Amino acid sequence: MTSEEYRGNGYELSDLNDVEDITLDKLSSQLEIFWRNIDNCNQYSKVKKQLQKHKKDIINARLSSEIIVTHSLIYQLSINESIKRFNDYWDFVNEKILTISSGTEQFLDSFITQSIEAKMKQNNQAINAGCPELTEIVTDIDPKALKEAIERAKTDGYLDSRVNVSELTNLMKNRGYNMINQNGKNVWKHIV
Repeated sequence: MTSEEYRGNGYELSDLNDVEDITLDKLSSQLEIFWRNIDNCNQYSKVKKQLQKHKKDIINARLSSEIIVTHSLIYQLSINESIKRFNDYWDFVNEKILTISSGTEQFLDSFITQSIEAKMKQNNQAINAGCPELTEIVTDIDPKALKEAIERAKTDGYLDSRVNVSELTNLMKNRGYNMINQNGKNVWKHIV
């Protein structure tokens, strides 16, 4: 089996509709056939030698080198193109996953949604009770309540303990909130 045959053997992820469509029962035998082909092994060695010249350009080289060589070989891409694709991947991982936990973002979105829903309910109760002066702006977030919720989530193991004030401020700003002092009290104000 050549790299072109391997590439076109029906393992394209875009064809999968459900996780249950993924079967690896043929993969082991396909890989064995692929690596028994001496041309594939020779080509792999050539590409790996080319990669040595570019090691300083590779993000997470220790983790990526073998995969980059295999990627270049199977998809018949230049070593530079494979390096670029994997560097793009690591840039994405470092920016979106490793710096700030996606769990933190989900937690924050959930907290904001629940806070708004609770205030809307309280406002409706105040209006129904004939006390409209007790209504609050539903999008305002109490920083103290948010901090306490984050601490509880950290203690319970739902959030990474690396969440700090700077990251939280950036996440809130990304959601359109700024910290302002309103009547002597800090509040996360949604700025439209």
